[in-house]
Amino acid sequence: MWSKTRQVLESRLANDLKGRVGYHWDVYRRDGKCRTECHVLSIFVDGTCWFHTDQRFWDVKYGARPEPRDNDIIREFGLIENYWGDTVSEYIHQFLNVLSIDEAIAHDNYFIRLLAIMDARLGKRRIKVLAANLGNEPEWFRKWILLRARTEKST
Repeated sequence: MWSKTRQVLESRLANDLKGRVGYHWDVYRRDGKCRTECHVLSIFVDGTCWFHTDQRFWDVKYGARPEPRDNDIIREFGLIENYWGDTVSEYIHQFLNVLSIDEAIAHDNYFIRLLAIMDARLGKRRIKVLAANLGNEPEWFRKWILLRARTEKST
C-alpha cells in the first residue's frame, strides 16, 4: 500500500521538486519477540532528512520530547505521534483524497499544509503570499515555504 501512496505523493510534487524530494516509510520492530512496531515517515530533500516522525529523532535534535498537544505539537516542532502509523496515514489520505489544494493549504494541521506546499497545484501567487508571511509560521515550517519559493523563482 505504501508504494502506491508514495507514487501518488511524488506524482503531485511540483516539477522542480521531482527527484529532489523523497518520501520514505519504515517500520521498526523493537525486538523479535515483541509485536511492538514503530512506523516512521521521513521526507528527504536533496538526500537530507527534513521531516521525520520518529520520536527518537526529535529527542536527539531538541533534547527532550515535548508533551503532545495534538496540532500544537505539530505546529511548534513538526512532530507527529506515529507509533502505529495511523495518524500520518490518515493525514496523507485526507490530503490525497478528501481535501482540495485550497483546503489543504489553509488547513490548521501543519503536516497537511506541508504536503500542500510541495504540490504542483499550488500556484506561484499563493507561494508568494506564503513567502511574504513567513513571520507567522513556525521555524521548522518556514524552510519548506522557502524551498518552494526558491524553486518557483528558478523557473
